[in-house]
Amino acid sequence: MLRKVLPLTLACCLNSFADIQNVQLLADNVSQEAGVITAEKNVVVYSQTYLVTADRAIYDQNNSIIELFGNVNMMKGAGEISRSSYAKINLKNNESSFEALFMMDKEMEVWMKSDESSSDDEYYRTKRALVSSCNVQDPDWSISSSSAMLNKESKFLHMFNPVFTVDLPFVGDTPVFYLPYFGFPIDTTRRTGLLPPDMGYSAGEGVYFKQPVYFAPYNEWDLQLDPQIRTKRGAGLYGSFRFVDSPDSRGEFSFGAFRDRESYREREANKNTKELSLKNKTHKGISFEYERDKLVKYLTDAPLQEGLWINATDLNDIDYLNLKGREDDFDSLVTSKFNYFIANEKHFLGAYAKYYIDTEKVGSRYENKTTLQELPSLQYHKFTDTLVLPNLLYSVDVQSHRYDRHIGVTATQYELNVPVSFHLPVFDEAATFSFYENFYASRIDYNRKAISAIDLSEDKSDIYVNNYHRLALHTDLAKPYDDFFHAINFGVEYIKKGYNRGDLSDEYIYSDTVYAGLKNQYENFLAQEKTKDEFLAYATQYFYNSEGRKIIRHTISQGYYTGEDEYGNLKNTIALYPNKNLSFYNKLEYSHVDNDFKKLQSGARYSNDRFGASIMHTMLKKGNSDKDSYLTSSTSINLPRQYKITGTWQYDLERDYTKTWSVGVLHHRKCWNYGLIYKKDIEPVTTTDGSATRKVNGFLFTVNFYPMGGINYDFSVESDPSTGSN
Repeated sequence: MLRKVLPLTLACCLNSFADIQNVQLLADNVSQEAGVITAEKNVVVYSQTYLVTADRAIYDQNNSIIELFGNVNMMKGAGEISRSSYAKINLKNNESSFEALFMMDKEMEVWMKSDESSSDDEYYRTKRALVSSCNVQDPDWSISSSSAMLNKESKFLHMFNPVFTVDLPFVGDTPVFYLPYFGFPIDTTRRTGLLPPDMGYSAGEGVYFKQPVYFAPYNEWDLQLDPQIRTKRGAGLYGSFRFVDSPDSRGEFSFGAFRDRESYREREANKNTKELSLKNKTHKGISFEYERDKLVKYLTDAPLQEGLWINATDLNDIDYLNLKGREDDFDSLVTSKFNYFIANEKHFLGAYAKYYIDTEKVGSRYENKTTLQELPSLQYHKFTDTLVLPNLLYSVDVQSHRYDRHIGVTATQYELNVPVSFHLPVFDEAATFSFYENFYASRIDYNRKAISAIDLSEDKSDIYVNNYHRLALHTDLAKPYDDFFHAINFGVEYIKKGYNRGDLSDEYIYSDTVYAGLKNQYENFLAQEKTKDEFLAYATQYFYNSEGRKIIRHTISQGYYTGEDEYGNLKNTIALYPNKNLSFYNKLEYSHVDNDFKKLQSGARYSNDRFGASIMHTMLKKGNSDKDSYLTSSTSINLPRQYKITGTWQYDLERDYTKTWSVGVLHHRKCWNYGLIYKKDIEPVTTTDGSATRKVNGFLFTVNFYPMGGINYDFSVESDPSTGSN
């Protein structure tokens, strides 16, 4: 008992120093001589800052220095944890030194080992350090250095003479490269510095290198600059300025330009049998994106919903986007949008605008001047509300649209849509009878312009009015069975056309009298409304197994036009889930009039812990001659040691060519990942005669070390241009 009581008694004595030194020490064996306390066996030292355990400790009360020996485990502050064979701590200034240290922090994304180290309020300083974020016993990657400094405040690690080592399959730990200096943040705090570089090689463009530079001086904004060079093509600079100007808004301004060398332009022209060159020597563009959730709401306490969204882009050709990023897939029609709305529980006001840049027209004779723009559209909507009776509902929608362009007919359209509905439960509420009365009216003013490719002698206006009645009877049923559960919603509708004025079917085509060879169609801006008597039947059903998992989802609808004695398009969608790993999907729309499919999409998907694959076929017919048909597929195989084989394929069945395909090997671990992918793609370019395409084949190598980032390396083995001007 004396062995256990003694340390408690000494601990009480030490409490007299605690008011000054704020430190306590506990151990099985404790002795004191001339202000020096020696403790052995199960030593515990703790204060407001430290909690330490060790085999042995010496505490110099006069100098406030603690030395700890053997299995020194230390917790400092809220999250700093370390283990060492020896530690020396100065309690006056928090300076410390260690031998054989292993250290990590809750806020840090890596761990660090070193032979010798010291610490003060600002830095950890180490000699012969080893850093990684992987398994401590056998890390997949590590960085060793002759010395290192870790800034405690900024969480930035400076390493001198670092050697990067990777645990390669079948090889083991292998040094891969050396740098005289390397520094990186060990947490996810935003900070100014260099981002991971992007590198590559192309047979046509040479060595590619991009080094992003990130500036984050304030929480309210940051700036990223992406200078790049392509040794055989030229150089460029892209950038993004991101900002938050209020708690309810955020925005981004992007810009960029890339200038081709004259030698590259000459080589591209010589490759082309038509001797066409790229239209622009400098490919440039700007874009602006902005969101705001509060404008009018600042002025009132009324319960309102509000939103502003702007996404605007201006560019001189598609190469501005192609050169911006390697992995992005851009639509040839670049759309700028403006959307604003404000609403309460009953009313909605909206304003919209769309501006299109058709990059396929850039470089052609009339550039983008014939592209139709929507500037602007206005909308008022009265949300569904009761009218006299609780089951008598109505809503109101009013819209105006302005369609404009430099060459061609323009138009302004006004629309009014007022649906009224009455709903009545029938058959003891087993079904619902509904009556709908729809009124739609539109006026469209076609305008001739001084600059027009169409010989329109005078302005023209059309008024269209449509009214139709709809009767509907529908029900929801559900029933459990021994092995499954079935739920179905089905109904029938009868649509009776009412008053109708105007005609939507006319198409006016005018020969060009201003520009030779150009013809344009007199656009019909009206949406098709119900103009035929139709009987419609539909059903949607679900099947669930005994475990509650959905196994079938099926929707079908069929219309019949009674006045024309012909069937409408049959629409059918079915999805099958035989088990949790496998699914089948089919969606079709069949025209009885043309005896042909207008839309057809079929696919299958399978996935488990080791293997995944999908294939999808899509066919769309917009007319007798306008047809799209293509296949897309992907597959992946999970291999041992966190490896994966992936592949993708896109094939255009109508035009009989492969759009893109890729195959690669990926390795993914929590602390790092890398991959090697071979990809073949077709990308658009802009020439002096319009749009063209370029075939690009190449390798893409990516590696990422968590949390400091990584690099991408792209190697293009072939660049085969082919023109297809518009």
